[in-house]
Amino acid sequence: MIVRLLLVVLVMLNLSAAAWWLFHRDPALAASATTSTIPALKLADAAHAATEAAPPVIPADAVCASFGPFTDAATTEQAKQQLRSQAIRVDARQVAQAGRGYDVILPATDSTGSAMLERLKAAGIKDMFAIRDGADAGGVALGHFGSQDGAQRRLVELQGKGFQPRIRPAGQATFWLDVVAANGFDPAPAAAAVHAPHGERVSCPAASG
Repeated sequence: MIVRLLLVVLVMLNLSAAAWWLFHRDPALAASATTSTIPALKLADAAHAATEAAPPVIPADAVCASFGPFTDAATTEQAKQQLRSQAIRVDARQVAQAGRGYDVILPATDSTGSAMLERLKAAGIKDMFAIRDGADAGGVALGHFGSQDGAQRRLVELQGKGFQPRIRPAGQATFWLDVVAANGFDPAPAAAAVHAPHGERVSCPAASG
């Protein structure tokens, strides 16, 4: 009887020891295993972020230029992507223009110019002039109106005669691109490539390197 009791006690002790080894983990060892790989990943991410945030070096002989005005953010972004291949840095800025009312504009097309003016005159359209510069250069201005209703009536009149003008709020914001490029960069062909009305050299920010 005593022998059986001792055997039962021994079996229970063995089972308890086995369960302890199976289910018990040292908290210190677990913490060590969990944190052993994380610092390296964080350091790598920090180094990558620092590399991305590092500003480009501007050479002392850099060429700086401004391109614009662009009338909307989408056109500006497209031009920015084109200029990036030639530039060290390209920054966009928005310029607010003072003004009131609404302008009716016939955008530039292949036939805009003297031929378009003749077509407008033949259709009995008055109060117009060719736009020589600015964001709408090559187009035709067809009137300035103090209210949107007046501009809308003019728009409908012109559409009824086969023209497709648009209404533009007077004094709308325009966009410019400021470019920093290596020595030898020529703003003139770059302006033509991105369809910027103006592209000219400007003073560079403080050079480094």
